[in-house]
Amino acid sequence: MHSKHEFIVEPVGLDVETLAKPLNWAELFGNDHEVEIEIGMGKGTFLTEQAKARPQTNFFGIEYARWYWRYASDRLRRNGCLNARAVRSEAAYFLREHVPAASVTVIHIYFPDPWPKKRHHKRRLIQESFLRDLDRVLAKNGRLQIVTDHLGYFQWIEAALKASPLKAMEYNRPGSAADGEFVGTNFERKYRREGKPFYALAATKEGNRE
Repeated sequence: MHSKHEFIVEPVGLDVETLAKPLNWAELFGNDHEVEIEIGMGKGTFLTEQAKARPQTNFFGIEYARWYWRYASDRLRRNGCLNARAVRSEAAYFLREHVPAASVTVIHIYFPDPWPKKRHHKRRLIQESFLRDLDRVLAKNGRLQIVTDHLGYFQWIEAALKASPLKAMEYNRPGSAADGEFVGTNFERKYRREGKPFYALAATKEGNRE
């Protein structure tokens, strides 16, 4: 149920139409701290916890659903997370148009829509072309972290990662995750109570290539 609360998105929520192509992270955040991106931030639970815990890191959320983008931007603002920004945009477009090459240290993707029906698989976010976009924007030794609750999608992602330039590595549980959690999002907590299994993957852009 959506609340009647009036969301204030500024200064966290940004209008994609006003952003530079490509972005200059140092200008956007006013510092040269490392940048981490969450794709599909939902209500902003993970991003808020991380931004509060790690003020020396800049966090950027991408969310396509307008209500969630507004909710998360307002939540980050209320929590004083001025090291966070959020934009409403389609992720692949935003990465290609706005994110400079080799400029992001971690990309987080938690519980992307699995589109379980075979005829909808082409709508899945994680495809070989999208992984090439991620590879481009990751810095050397940067990492990609993914968690899903859908076994079929996990296997699909695993196969796509094997065909990508990224190298699989051990998943690194964020500090904001509680005991037994992979991430610590609202979505994960809800499904964990229902006894659902979760599947985690991680990959890195090895430092020996441009």
